[in-house]
Amino acid sequence: MENNKEAKFTIEGNPGSGNIFINIGTAYNVNPNATKVENTFILGSREEGDKAMAEATGGDAVGKKLGAMTLREMLKKSMIDTGNIKKEIMNYVSCIRPKLKADMDKKYETLWGIIVEHEAFAVDLYDPGKQQCTFNRNLVANIIHYLDSKGFYEEPYSAAAMTRALECGEDQHPVRSALGKNPEAKYRKVVEEILAELSA
Repeated sequence: MENNKEAKFTIEGNPGSGNIFINIGTAYNVNPNATKVENTFILGSREEGDKAMAEATGGDAVGKKLGAMTLREMLKKSMIDTGNIKKEIMNYVSCIRPKLKADMDKKYETLWGIIVEHEAFAVDLYDPGKQQCTFNRNLVANIIHYLDSKGFYEEPYSAAAMTRALECGEDQHPVRSALGKNPEAKYRKVVEEILAELSA
């Protein structure tokens, strides 16, 4: 392919591990658990790619160092493009909106818009671990559960009802047990801080 041409591609199925793609300045690692990955990359010369990899990893042993990096390490270095994943999270949590009190709908949407951009969630939210999806559904479910204590929902909270509500999308993953637990204290604190700002 000629230098500086745009390449669009979609990966269907499990791409395996260790797949690295370079976007002239940013390195992307395809999650081994991903079932579908879509992105646009600008392809340049080999020299440009090597330079981008060196800048991304800060070392000369580019191939070895980048290939050995875990998803969490790459998230910590902001080397993963989470744009599409943020949209997935927003679509996923929107399934709960029919359960909200009428006066909480706007606050709920704004809260999640802040959460997906907040640095406190920059690693754990986008690391699905062993979950067969692109983000941490358990953490999202924990936050949904926690919002019950903040008066977001119209009816008495039920993990079973919330599980059914979250099945509104095409991509379904069991999170019922996580819908019955609060997130870790550090995440509860951040959610409380965001809600305090929204109420100010």
